[in-house]
Amino acid sequence: MTRTLTCLVAAALAGAGSTTAQSGLGLKGGFSYGNVSNRGLLPGNLTERTGFALGLSAGTGRNMLGFGIEALYAQRGVTGANGADQRKLDYADVPLFVRALFPSPGIAPYAYAGPQVSFELRCRAGSSPCPDTDRPSTSYAAVIGGGARLGASSAFTVEGRYISGLTDLKLSTIASSESYKTRSFLILAGWAF
Repeated sequence: MTRTLTCLVAAALAGAGSTTAQSGLGLKGGFSYGNVSNRGLLPGNLTERTGFALGLSAGTGRNMLGFGIEALYAQRGVTGANGADQRKLDYADVPLFVRALFPSPGIAPYAYAGPQVSFELRCRAGSSPCPDTDRPSTSYAAVIGGGARLGASSAFTVEGRYISGLTDLKLSTIASSESYKTRSFLILAGWAF
């Protein structure tokens, strides 16, 4: 787990070093509201899992069109009254996106979209490890988001992001063993350099 996070941080920093001279680095963190879609019948009364996300970002400057990469620790899953019905998933997310920035004095809004690869760091069913259901430890998702950059050189950022999972996590439901895909909404704040 530590090795995976170290590799992700190194990848984000290497991506920043390979961009133009106007590249930027940033720290960001915030809240993660996770849920799952399902084609089967969920056991019990499940609701979303509220967690946090924290990580590094790197991108190509402040031009109108740019690219970005991030390395984030994020919590997702579902919770319920019965511990065995819960799925608490912790991931190392690596989104790669195209960003459109609309520069203006003081506040610069932006929007972005792209793919994301996530590496499972931990899965718990209540307080126990998730049962082995041949679930993938690497999953893929589509990311779309937007926010605003407040400031000139160094800047405070606020953003919202929706993550739609594309990989079946095979966590099992009553009606189907192939029915879980993650859905998350993140509210993030950060500091860009």
